[in-house]
Amino acid sequence: MANAPDPKPPSPPASLRRPGGSAAGFGSPEPMAALNRVEIAEQALPWPQREPLVDIRTACSSPFVDVAPRACPFLRRTVAEMLLAARAALPDGYGLRATTAMRTLAMQRAYWDGYFRQMKADHPDWPLPALRRATNRFFAPYDQKAPPGHCTGGAVDVHLLDAAGERLDVTSPLEGWKAAPTWTAGLSREAKTNRMILVEAMLTAGFSNCRDEYWHYSYGDSAWAVRTGAASCPYGWTYPPVAVVLNPETDRAVELPIEPERDADGRPTHAGIAIAAAGSADLDGWATVPGDPADEEGAWRIGVFWAAGVPLTLRLQGGAAISGVVSVTVDAFSEQSEPETLEAGEHGERILRITPAEDRIRLTLRTR
Repeated sequence: MANAPDPKPPSPPASLRRPGGSAAGFGSPEPMAALNRVEIAEQALPWPQREPLVDIRTACSSPFVDVAPRACPFLRRTVAEMLLAARAALPDGYGLRATTAMRTLAMQRAYWDGYFRQMKADHPDWPLPALRRATNRFFAPYDQKAPPGHCTGGAVDVHLLDAAGERLDVTSPLEGWKAAPTWTAGLSREAKTNRMILVEAMLTAGFSNCRDEYWHYSYGDSAWAVRTGAASCPYGWTYPPVAVVLNPETDRAVELPIEPERDADGRPTHAGIAIAAAGSADLDGWATVPGDPADEEGAWRIGVFWAAGVPLTLRLQGGAAISGVVSVTVDAFSEQSEPETLEAGEHGERILRITPAEDRIRLTLRTR
């Protein structure tokens, strides 16, 4: 049968092999001790001199790289260029989707802690070191000298797409974590062929691959250094800009990026934005949004992204629409919400001060 499981694991293409038979980016063990020994070059640089993040929704638009809607869509500039090169290296009729790019500390903590709890529940007799090792295999810890790859802007998770933008099979007949190792045996011939198309494009572009996750590639982080034998790497912790989105998850969405105030290491310390509806008073420095931002229920809905733990000040000006707000609630795009309080401003605006607990929250300001 053409699509029967192939007992042989995939192997790196000959064009990517180094002298002696090993493959560039083929993958190697990534013990925590080795990761922590890697020197991070940019730590000696002031924040403005470190390589910036770019928004891959625009930086990777030609050739087009699809970006998952819920992804934090930032990578280092060099890594975004490499992702474009990988997309260009694919044969005709194939596409690429970035499912995960940047992760904030809050996001990484949630993933690691959640998987650790799962491991502890599944293996109540395991000692703490064993639980940590099992968790670290799939989610990098956030409490070590070496930052998690996604938190450096140097790592990206990808899927291979067909011409219609649908995910291609790279796992059958295996399921779940059994299919995760890049070079696992037992894949169908179709899945093996598709997986190697993805692997070859990414490695050709200069990425290295985490051998435990066929979808995870990086350049410039500590794991890349360990896999490639480098003593140092360019990238350490980095932090994305904050984004405010009016009418999130609708066809009326308007995104307003905010460059926050930062400390010497680039960590955001405060973010603020002033938003005025069209027709409001002309105020210097205010972001004016088209039309009336209120929905059919007479509510302003505002998404705030990538701001967990960052004090945020929103100044809203919209004439009677804003001055008539009677309630404000915040939720994590769910049914459960908590009340917040608006202050009165000197231009008739209302001021909301909040420190989000999560990286994806929604504010709802109701006038009735």
